[in-house]
Amino acid sequence: MYLTQKNKIRNLSSQEFIALRQLCRLTKNMYNVGLYSVRQFYFAEGEYLRYESNYHYCKDNENYQLLQTDIAQQTLKVVDKSFKSFFNLIQKKWEGLYRFEQIRIPKYLNKPGYFPLIIPRIKVKNGYFNIPISLKFKTKYGTVKIPFPERLVGKNLKEVRIIPRFNASFFEVEFITEEEPQLVVKSDNARFYRPWFRQ
Repeated sequence: MYLTQKNKIRNLSSQEFIALRQLCRLTKNMYNVGLYSVRQFYFAEGEYLRYESNYHYCKDNENYQLLQTDIAQQTLKVVDKSFKSFFNLIQKKWEGLYRFEQIRIPKYLNKPGYFPLIIPRIKVKNGYFNIPISLKFKTKYGTVKIPFPERLVGKNLKEVRIIPRFNASFFEVEFITEEEPQLVVKSDNARFYRPWFRQ
């Protein structure tokens, strides 16, 4: 079972705010770069360019180079999921479950827009974690430090997402954890069998 804790990011320095906006702009660019490759391949070949192949088309792009590798790859995986959904709809169309005019190929994100940072792993130190960034980005923009909730210490953290809100005028952080579902037994419905108990 996956659980999500969402917090508004507060008390960023002006440098951290600028860096975070730039990171979310780079992921938007990366999404569009990845989408361009998949769309062009589809138009030329009529087939689906999988993430594993698309990665090789995109890894030399300047946006990929500025982003930390994990974040760039997670962005390309979102492109992959978007196109998988597109092809699933096409399949359903052939099964008579959809009309073709209802199916839309994934579109590019707005040029001046932003896109979430999807971070598969972080290192927490003294109640904070640094957003993973490339050395090239750090040299120009510095680092961004985010508080880590004390209640999540020791939890099985699967993913962290930084979400730009209202044209990146502020940001939210989502922590996704995986937990075993708790089995709740109501005592008034419970029955106990004790073969060794004799009256």
